[in-house]
Amino acid sequence: MAKNLLQVGLRNFVAFDRQRQLGGNWVESDSSGHSSVYEGVRSISSRRLTAFADLPFPTGTPDYPTRHQLLRYLQAYAATFGLLSYLQLNTEIAHVRRIEDGGWRVTLATGQEMTFDHVIICNGHHSRPRMPELPGKFSGQLLHSHDFKTSAPFAGKRALVIGGGNSGADIGVDLAHRCGHTTMSLRRGYHIIPRHLFGIPSDMVLRWLHWMPGRLLRTESAALLRALQGSAGHIGMPKPDHELFATHPLINSDLSSALAKGSITIRGPVESIEGRTVRFSDGASTEVDVIVACTGYDPSFTFLDLDPAELPPACPLYLRIVQPRLPGIFFLGLFQPSGSIWPLADLQARLLANHLSGRVALPSDMERQAAHDMKARRFRYVDSPRHRIEVDFYEYRKTLLRAIPRNAPAWPHPLRGESMPGESR
Repeated sequence: MAKNLLQVGLRNFVAFDRQRQLGGNWVESDSSGHSSVYEGVRSISSRRLTAFADLPFPTGTPDYPTRHQLLRYLQAYAATFGLLSYLQLNTEIAHVRRIEDGGWRVTLATGQEMTFDHVIICNGHHSRPRMPELPGKFSGQLLHSHDFKTSAPFAGKRALVIGGGNSGADIGVDLAHRCGHTTMSLRRGYHIIPRHLFGIPSDMVLRWLHWMPGRLLRTESAALLRALQGSAGHIGMPKPDHELFATHPLINSDLSSALAKGSITIRGPVESIEGRTVRFSDGASTEVDVIVACTGYDPSFTFLDLDPAELPPACPLYLRIVQPRLPGIFFLGLFQPSGSIWPLADLQARLLANHLSGRVALPSDMERQAAHDMKARRFRYVDSPRHRIEVDFYEYRKTLLRAIPRNAPAWPHPLRGESMPGESR
């Protein structure tokens, strides 16, 4: 957001970050408790489709960058575009409230107050872990994936992972390597997409199918995956009860192997817990010492002194950015795409910067359009908390590109890098 404000010529702004260094979730250890990165994690989108438009990853970066490479990239981005002087680290926001003249009063944790015309919320949706409601009392160790950093403390223990998202798959495989075996409790089966197809990053292969209409795209992509890796049901994963892309993609090349070897056993939802005995809806039971809940997050805006009905997801946002009823407050990156969030957040920021500089006017029917978008999402994705903010990467990208004016300023000194396939720079 800071880079795009500078790009349109706006300089009178400040960016606050409660962490001690720039990097968000990719900071390995942070006293604020916000960071949720764990050992061994990599990007689930490929390097080329993860990078911001104006800065490629360094030469030699692997197809799927490591957590260290992702952190260095973000910090290099800030340095490259001169953003550090606008950033106040180790600064926590305590309250944000509207004032009578239509502006916004911001109170820091130190008690200092400032007034702004506009407030842009960029705190993402990975700050408040969502814990499952477990039926019974567990006498072992229970933690959320947010607090899982390494499998080392769990060596020799019996582990259960609840949840089948990308974190659940990564942590399940990691614990299986460390402990010898892991049980995973899933509400449903998932479509597994390997990191590479034909030796190419799978998101680069599947992007070439996105010219197809929605139903045809899902059918053809599913047929391609079946032809290359067979049915997930053959390796111990329940048959998915939904079409491909109706849930957030599960990108993993190690889970299928662990299932085939028997080092991971899939069970249904947890039905009861007594001490260390866990019983599942499929009738099986097992003894476990540790449960890792990979059950996602809820967006958290405790610092906003607003009625919860005025906040997402209760109040739909126009283009996933604008609260139609509250002029001057915006949300950046409050969505979960079927791909990397970074290039889409960059387009959001570019659109918003051009609006704040007077090049883009917001429509009068924002509330109607936001409600229509929310209704369409319900028909497309599985009805679960995880998918309330899901978007299709390419559809949303097209929507944002259409809204950005043709005369939108470019960065004065463009950096040459990798382009999106079929796209000129």
